[in-house]
Amino acid sequence: MTTKTKKTLIAAALSALPPLLFACAAKTVKAPDEEPAREAIPLVGSIKVNRFQLDNGLRLLVVEDHSSPTLAYHTWFRVGSRDETPGRTGLAHLFEHMMFKETKNLKDGEFDRILEGAGAEGENAFTSRDYTAYVQEMPRDKLELIAKLESDRMVNLVINDQAFKTETEVVQNERRFRQENNPDGLMYQALYEVAFTKHPYRWPVIGYQQDLDSMRGQDGVDFYRAFYSPNHATIVIVGDVTPAEALATVKKHYAAIPGQPTPAQTIQPEPPQTAPRHKTLKLNMKNEKLLMGYRAPSVHHEDIPALNLLQAVLSGGKSSRLHRALVETGIAGSIEAYSSDEKDPSLFIIGANLQQGRKAAQAEAAILRELARLARQPIGDKELEKARNVLEFAFYSGLESNSEKARFLGHFEAVGQGFELGLNIQRRALAVNALELQAVAKRYFENKNRTVITGVTK
Repeated sequence: MTTKTKKTLIAAALSALPPLLFACAAKTVKAPDEEPAREAIPLVGSIKVNRFQLDNGLRLLVVEDHSSPTLAYHTWFRVGSRDETPGRTGLAHLFEHMMFKETKNLKDGEFDRILEGAGAEGENAFTSRDYTAYVQEMPRDKLELIAKLESDRMVNLVINDQAFKTETEVVQNERRFRQENNPDGLMYQALYEVAFTKHPYRWPVIGYQQDLDSMRGQDGVDFYRAFYSPNHATIVIVGDVTPAEALATVKKHYAAIPGQPTPAQTIQPEPPQTAPRHKTLKLNMKNEKLLMGYRAPSVHHEDIPALNLLQAVLSGGKSSRLHRALVETGIAGSIEAYSSDEKDPSLFIIGANLQQGRKAAQAEAAILRELARLARQPIGDKELEKARNVLEFAFYSGLESNSEKARFLGHFEAVGQGFELGLNIQRRALAVNALELQAVAKRYFENKNRTVITGVTK
């Protein structure tokens, strides 16, 4: 159930919004004394996000949309593999599995059976480097039910050695499938291991086999107590519900759960990279693959809007620069570029799947030529406008459903402490000019900032 950080332009473009949707300022509405204050903040068009915070620190975002008698209910915990320690890698993702086990009020498997019987769709969970999320879509009259179930497993989860061992075996099988027997998984793992030497982004979200083997139930208990509390969570409800109804339901089921102190953490900063890094993997595949990562800033940095626009220039459609340079010339069958908008400085990634008989070195040379051209010469007005249009279209198409809206809001609440960051990034991305784009390309696509993983056939 783990997912890779945004691997498509649409996902990356969730950091975007046109300037004119910012015409309305956020309004704070004075609620009754017994209720939290409410903020009504514009999202897109006439759609607003209602933000509340309970006394125990739980954040609640509500988007009212009566176009369908359904709703999305997401719970985002601000904890991911970034919050693990050496020797305990994979614990955040393993705990994602544990959350579907037994509670003091429900037997193992009963959570899923109840939701299935209630008509829930899209029930899932995923862990990233920065957060863990639990998502459902269901009929609007099941709001009370899902709030009861989710609040129960936030505080009443049963964790013992037997349950922990069972889920560890499940995760170990998942690791073999996604990492050890998957060329893409092995290359992504190698990319972060080579690019990072100190920061916890260096280990895979799914963890290392030896760590999974060594952990016990008490590790799960400690993790649960440290991070699974209301002050580390955001609930996002989007759909056929009023803000007042959503708030009353959430207060009913969560208000009595106490917040917990934030664990003391020391995240090792990554030292500057001073030279390019390369690694070659011999893999069980027919054609070669290439994966490149350039050191990039955190999602909070002022250069993120320009990097988002650069990825549209590089791989946003068939007329993009890398598509023309690699796919149309027969070097690669597919090409992608995307920025990892994460809480801490991460990577701008470019990946290519080579055509039969083509070498990864050919793809690398073609990519480097295109990146050098971006740094050397400002792009033209027509190409810049096209990239803006790609970014804008992807943003709107990525917010069509209740769950997509909830995912956008939850992601930026988790990595940016507020979804407004995502809106501001897009607004600024659409205003980036050619000279600014050139300056950012020159700043980040330096030779010393590059890590290259080459996958060759055995």
